Amino acid sequence: MIRGKIFKDTNLFEMPSKLAFQLLKTQNDLVIASRLAHWNVKGSDFFQYHLLFERIYNTASEKVDTTVELLRALGYTPDFAAFAGPGGALTTNEPSELVDFLFKHLNEYFATLARFRNEVREDALYAGLVNLLEELMQDCTQLMYLLSSCK
Repeated sequence: MIRGKIFKDTNLFEMPSKLAFQLLKTQNDLVIASRLAHWNVKGSDFFQYHLLFERIYNTASEKVDTTVELLRALGYTPDFAAFAGPGGALTTNEPSELVDFLFKHLNEYFATLARFRNEVREDALYAGLVNLLEELMQDCTQLMYLLSSCK
């Protein structure tokens, strides 16, 4: 496992940097994907999907800053150039396809959160990070429930 030192001037603690990178990447991808879905949805049920996708965007985006700040406080320095988003433009504006698109990103994000939490949960140093990861997992579960009601 690749690790980054938690304090630059000591060797006391290490941050699992591969997981930290994956967490930020999937979180950022979800923010971008949900915003794209919000802007692109069309159809007879436009307004309900527009609001749903906005809720997903707001829920995900409000936690990005907290995640970055906590990881940086623990010694992880992200390579922000790597966060270009989920790739490509949306090719659809159909609500059901956008729901599938976001569900895919939510599943990837949740899996990353769970892997990261499982990696650091036993280390008391990461108690704050574990709490944040579990809060993000709860948000993700609620958003997946909302999306699943559209299937």
